[in-house]
Order: sequence, then C-alpha cells, then structure tokens
Amino acid sequence: MIYTDAHCHLAPDAGNPEIACRIYNATRPTDWAAAIDVAERDDDRNFAAVGIHPWYIADVTTDFTGEISNVLATHPNLMVGEIGLDKYHPDMPRQIEIFTTQLEIAHKFRRPVHMHCVGAWDKILHIFRERGAKMPPAIVAHGFNGDAGQIQMLADKYNIYFSYHAPREGGADMARITATPKNRILVESDTANPIEEIEKLNAAIDPIAVAHQTDIEEMAEQIYQNLQRIISYVRPIA
Repeated sequence: MIYTDAHCHLAPDAGNPEIACRIYNATRPTDWAAAIDVAERDDDRNFAAVGIHPWYIADVTTDFTGEISNVLATHPNLMVGEIGLDKYHPDMPRQIEIFTTQLEIAHKFRRPVHMHCVGAWDKILHIFRERGAKMPPAIVAHGFNGDAGQIQMLADKYNIYFSYHAPREGGADMARITATPKNRILVESDTANPIEEIEKLNAAIDPIAVAHQTDIEEMAEQIYQNLQRIISYVRPIA
C-alpha cells in the first residue's frame, strides 16, 4: 500500500519511512529552518511549505513579506503554508491581511498553498472572488470542513484539492468525502508525532475507500497520484 501524508508537522527524518511522500508544513518563522532543510534535499519523498498560520500572526515581523519572498526565491521547491483564517482566534482583520499577503506571494512565485480554514469559508471565498485570476496555481484545503455542495465549484474554479483526516462516522464529514471527486482527495496525519502517522493515515484512507466503493490499495494509489500533481508545481516528478 502506498502511504502519503499531504499535511504534517513532523521534523525532518522523524516521519515513518513507509510514507512514499509527505509535505511538512511550517506554521511560523521559527519553523522555517526545518522546512528549508527538507527543501534542500534531493529526494522525491519529502517536501515542505513555509507560511504564517492564523494562530501565530503575532509572530509576524515588520519585514515578513521580504523574508518569506527571499526564502521562496532561494528555495524553488518550497510551497506556501500553512496559512489561512480561523474564526476562533483573535484579530480577524489582521488574519485576513496576513492571509491575503501570502496568497499574493504564492501567486507571484507560482507555488501551491496549504490552507487552514475554520468557520471562515465565507471570508475565504470573498477574498478569492476579489483576487480574480491572481491566485496560486493550486490549493490544498487542509482538514476540509466546508460545504459539501461547494466542492466541485472550488475544485473547478480555484484548483483546490481536499485533504482529510479520519472522519467522524456519518454526518457532514462523510458527506464531504463522498462529494469529493476521487482525483481531488488527499489524506493527512496533521501530526508532529511520528508514532501516530501511519495510524492516522490508515484511519483516513479506509473510510474514503468505502465511501467511493473502491479497493483501499487502489484508493491509496489514486491519492498518491493526486499529491504528485501538487508536487509537480515545485518539482517535476518522473
């Protein structure tokens, strides 16, 4: 079985060697060195993203735009993430400002974005509409918790892929998974604990395969190919 982890916070070399491909997401400038370490490797298994998570907007420096732009310019394998909006954390206007700036930077450097969104899809969509064509080449909606009825529109209009962890039984989680086209599904551990990684990925892949009436190994292969399309924006994969 091919395991992939579209979104984790594992330190370099900490993850399970069984993972065929993983993307490490930095959440604040103090994490960027670990992301750079991953980006400087010449392998097809470990990839990374740099960004400011909405929980850590207080860590933004006065020259944040210049700093992240310089990191991306000097490390063409890096993506942008984890960025986004969170309704349950303070200073939404500042969150929006930092998020929009990072979208602009991702657009400028043509890098995929890994996006956190909690209770703020209305604001996210407003920002997307305002930006028009000035969008990143692809977006990973980490732990997607939006409206299942909007999935196809988001995929078609903004080239969004939908990353899932273990769903709760029944209800909205399974409705989202069922509504997501197979060629847009990713799975994630969202962990910094290497012992949990395989367990969390298995807990995500199995119900996804059931929802799409697909053999689990076939679903895992499809997910691997989906993640390769994201990675192809920063490194061509043979």
